[in-house]
Amino acid sequence: MVSSIRISRAVVLVTITSTMMIMSFSSLANAISSPSSSTDEGEALRSTGWWNSTSAHCTWDGVRCNKAGSVTLIELSYLGKKLGELSKLKFSSFPSLVELFLSDWRLNGRIPHQIGTLTQLTSLHLSSNNLTGELPLSLANLTQLESLVLYSNRLHGLILPEIGKIKNLTFLDLGNNNLTGIIPSSFGNLTNLTFLYLDGNQVSGFIPPQIGKMKNMRLLYLSSNGLHGPIPPQIGKLKNLRLLYLSSNGLHGPIPPQIGKLKNLEVLYLSYNRLHGPIPLEIGKLKNLNILNLSYNILIGVIPSSFGNLTNLTSLTLRGCLVCRNRE
Repeated sequence: MVSSIRISRAVVLVTITSTMMIMSFSSLANAISSPSSSTDEGEALRSTGWWNSTSAHCTWDGVRCNKAGSVTLIELSYLGKKLGELSKLKFSSFPSLVELFLSDWRLNGRIPHQIGTLTQLTSLHLSSNNLTGELPLSLANLTQLESLVLYSNRLHGLILPEIGKIKNLTFLDLGNNNLTGIIPSSFGNLTNLTFLYLDGNQVSGFIPPQIGKMKNMRLLYLSSNGLHGPIPPQIGKLKNLRLLYLSSNGLHGPIPPQIGKLKNLEVLYLSYNRLHGPIPLEIGKLKNLNILNLSYNILIGVIPSSFGNLTNLTSLTLRGCLVCRNRE
């Protein structure tokens, strides 16, 4: 299942990115910048050493400008070239920048504090690099940000509560890093968020009950961390949720019956935790469920007869549980 999970993640990201680019291009042409600032931007791009051209910078591959010649998009994704330090890009030189895509370029070093000067930014994608250090507090300045993707780096430190102030966020991916601490309760303010990936970190503490405020959430991926405590019943408020991954943590207590309210849920992974008690009858209400994995918990009792309603279920895994295989 790992490969299918990663594929779905990529497909979701490409879809979101394409949609954002189509929406933003119509507004970019109206942005205004002086000729002198355009010249400065060209010099700032040349100084990185990432381009080797003497032509006007607005004609370069991976660069888009508005009518005034100010850079609105830098997209150098998935080509595998080694760019070196991210700090080579002088962020303060690009006041009109809306989208920055620098994924899979083997960038290293920290994310500079100056990234907070990109106040028009709606998309920031720096995934699959070798970035280190902590998340800069200046990320909170990016109030227009809709998509923040820092997946698969070597970032460490706490998940910033200040991210909860970026209320336009719809896509947040901090997965596969070395982030620690708790999931901030301020994330409950991200009511537009539809995709949240925090998997593959060292996040601990409880899943905050404020998560129930994120009512547009479609995918919640918190697997492979050190989360403990119960699954909050407020999770049942995420009526648009389709994919829920909470596996490989230290979650304990019973499975909350409120999960049965997630009528759009298609995938539910709760494996490799310390959940105990019976399997809730309410799971049988999830008629859109395709995959259910409850393996390697301390579940007891019988498989509820309500599971007969799960007519779309293609995979049920209960390995390592104490559940009697006979229905009640």
